[in-house]
Amino acid sequence: MKTLRKRIGTLMTAFLIGLGLLFVPGNSVYGMGASDFTDVSADYWGYSYIDFSANRGIINGYLSDDGTYQFRPENPVSKEESTAMLYRALNAAGKLKSNEDYTEEYTELFEEHKIAEWAQVYVAYGLKHGLITEAEISGFTDEAGLGIAAPREQVALWTAKAMERNLAPAYSLIYKDKDIISAENTAYVDLLYRHGIMQGDDKKLFNPTDGIKRAEFAAICNRVYESANSESFSVEKEVQSFRGTIVSVDLYSNKIMMTQSDGTSRMIQIEPKTQIVIDGRVNYNGLRGIKTSSTAIIAWGAFYDPNGLNPEDKVLQLHVTTNIKTMSGLLAGIERIDSETSILEIENRDEDRIYYVMDKESLSDGTLKKGKQVTFIADGIKILEIK
Repeated sequence: MKTLRKRIGTLMTAFLIGLGLLFVPGNSVYGMGASDFTDVSADYWGYSYIDFSANRGIINGYLSDDGTYQFRPENPVSKEESTAMLYRALNAAGKLKSNEDYTEEYTELFEEHKIAEWAQVYVAYGLKHGLITEAEISGFTDEAGLGIAAPREQVALWTAKAMERNLAPAYSLIYKDKDIISAENTAYVDLLYRHGIMQGDDKKLFNPTDGIKRAEFAAICNRVYESANSESFSVEKEVQSFRGTIVSVDLYSNKIMMTQSDGTSRMIQIEPKTQIVIDGRVNYNGLRGIKTSSTAIIAWGAFYDPNGLNPEDKVLQLHVTTNIKTMSGLLAGIERIDSETSILEIENRDEDRIYYVMDKESLSDGTLKKGKQVTFIADGIKILEIK
């Protein structure tokens, strides 16, 4: 009977959320707009984000004693609230993997760590689908069961996992405080930067240990929603390319230091499983074949093998191009991303499979067919001309 009542309650909650009529603990309410909140002015920087998120029931407002509503945009977001907001953003975009309530699977865990009842359905979803880990749950509440503020780095990790986009084979963060971002989370922070979800402050600081405000999370949820409804692959977001002089190569830490053409320094961190391609050929000695003091284009991307059996498997390649020249090979695969973009898999004379991007700016005679020999010129990882 208790289980039946719980399931009926869950179904009723889902129904009310869908109508935008649900009142929850803390005198909060869904389904409003920014103009309904007395503490959000029209010229506030986050007005449009708050309007978007509140209107779609992603972030709730609070009912005051006088019958008006507040958003409290400067209040910090707790870890429980973070999982709820991400869940609702995915739900609004129609990107939830499942609408099932997994709460019962984690009952003992939630009781042990005092997870609020209202948050359990969201936290359970995160656990079930790998957005958060059981080890992280211990830091959700204090001894009194009050929610603990979510640090920006942890929010970045959960958000990046929820987006299900490609982690890059290499990354080069612009943040001045990048060295205090946990090494295991850096690739996820990079993903959010590339997709414009979280990009730091105007001082180029990410502030990984700081909390995150409700207005800031409204902006994040807005961008996650937009990303979920956009094309799955964007050359600008999935492919990185930098031109300059290679200053040093750190074989132990898997890093390349370069000075860009504009004189700025850039450190590129490479993931261990990444194939290194030098001038169109795989270098099986990893970074050892890269010469310092050479001018080069360093570019990378994560690509699905069109001939692979598992769509989840990605080919990770980083190209070091020191000499732009005409090359040739067998066109072994074509993955058409959209009407203007394709990923080409070209087998070179060593029978290595090298991946390139062809888009609307690439010159082609329009006769590309799988299994045919092609000649081409590439600028790093992007095709300039092919026939």
